[in-house]
Amino acid sequence: MVRVVPNSGDGRQAHDDGAPSTSGKEYLNYFVHRLLEFRRPEIESLAKTVGCKDEEVQWRAPAGDVELSPFWYLTLPSEEAAIQISKRMILTKMMVEVWGEGETWEELRAAIEAYPEALKAPWLAPEHTFRVVVESFGSSLTMEAQIDLIEKLEFVNFKGIVRLRDPQVRFALLRCDCGDHGSLIDAKVPPRWYFGRLVASSDRGVIDTYTLKRRLYLGPTSMDTEMAFVMCNQAGVRRGSLMLDPYAGTGSILVSAAHFGAKVMGYDIDIKVIREGKVGKAGERLTISSNFQQYGLPAPVGLVRLDMHRNPLRPDLTEMFHAIIGDPPYGVRAGGRKSGVPAEAAAQRNPITDRHTYIPAMQPYTLGECLRDLLDLSARLLVVGGRLVYFLPATPETYDEAEIPRHPALELVANSEQILTTRYSRRLITMEKVRPYDAAAAASYYAERPDPTMAIDRLHDIVYEQLPAAAAAGSAAGSDGGGEDGAAKPRRRCRGKNF
Repeated sequence: MVRVVPNSGDGRQAHDDGAPSTSGKEYLNYFVHRLLEFRRPEIESLAKTVGCKDEEVQWRAPAGDVELSPFWYLTLPSEEAAIQISKRMILTKMMVEVWGEGETWEELRAAIEAYPEALKAPWLAPEHTFRVVVESFGSSLTMEAQIDLIEKLEFVNFKGIVRLRDPQVRFALLRCDCGDHGSLIDAKVPPRWYFGRLVASSDRGVIDTYTLKRRLYLGPTSMDTEMAFVMCNQAGVRRGSLMLDPYAGTGSILVSAAHFGAKVMGYDIDIKVIREGKVGKAGERLTISSNFQQYGLPAPVGLVRLDMHRNPLRPDLTEMFHAIIGDPPYGVRAGGRKSGVPAEAAAQRNPITDRHTYIPAMQPYTLGECLRDLLDLSARLLVVGGRLVYFLPATPETYDEAEIPRHPALELVANSEQILTTRYSRRLITMEKVRPYDAAAAASYYAERPDPTMAIDRLHDIVYEQLPAAAAAGSAAGSDGGGEDGAAKPRRRCRGKNF
């Protein structure tokens, strides 16, 4: 597990006798202020993907120890690791080698001047072109104000030539000014200035490149592009790896994994989604393959109509995939379905006359059953060290961490919440296969837990039930507390789907 140490309050790491030894370097990790619980797990997963060991990676809390602050400190084993991570990161803007920081401009200047000259000089040399990037968190800066701030850096001995496009060296001047600006940003994040060498930055333009607004083949539950990339990062998808989406749908997650160079395969119980697709505006037939052709990506290695509950895979088929990523059907817009019909209706079914056009009957599939099947199949098909990433729905009334499904071959790595509405959220669950699959151990584990029912199996009823007037009023006011004398607990205020 990656270690987190407190902030000393003076820009230095707090003393911690138990901190891991590392020959690496600390960087300021400037996060995007979105999907707050996903940000650190994404970077930790990417660090593992590029070959960093847990003991080589360490977080230091931001100034003021404010959890939601975007300014966290990250120790990595090398600058090369930071650069490799930056090629994939979605929820981090940049990593900065800090030369100085402070609550005021005067403190910032004193800290920069105290930074060892021998460490600054190589980057300020006259043969280097450079640029200073100015950003403000919590409030905006006009272009004139940014230029004024850059001119105020006259005490930094820049000797090179300014070049705005593709400079050899980039510097970052960051301002945190949260105050009361009427936004969702928490004013508890203390004011602070940061300056240093910009070591690595992300390219969030890839989100617009793959935006669903221009995707050819979509369904009502197609995964948001940004989230699909985050899921692939959490799963450690990499070039040449084999990835499976057991609920492929229109292939949004498959497309993101293919962008990172993985070979992808999809399962889905709905043969019409897999095989038939839909008719486009120009009358053309659109399928999952259309999405891959749209972006010039290699086609999936396979798309299979498969029922996860009664899968036909051979029992001896194991350790095929490096990552399994999916969004199980949990009953808000598209409920889970499995093959079969109730016994009383089976006798009334017409015999199969044409197997090429036959579509098997389906019946409801509870989330508890679905996740049990998903975990067991993942424990079989993942290589040791491979990861399972999936979404688990949750509501304020029903969520219980102890209910998160487990498996003897899988270990929980991360659990991040995304609030969707006042009534429900979803949690991205990341699990890693830590030992070979043992069918007897799995059978024994489930024999001790015969009932896979979960409280969230009632999600549809919870989301659409009529709230009592008092509870609804409390929810609108943003109260988290429960009422007295057993009154219904009002639902929490939603701070927006990205938070």
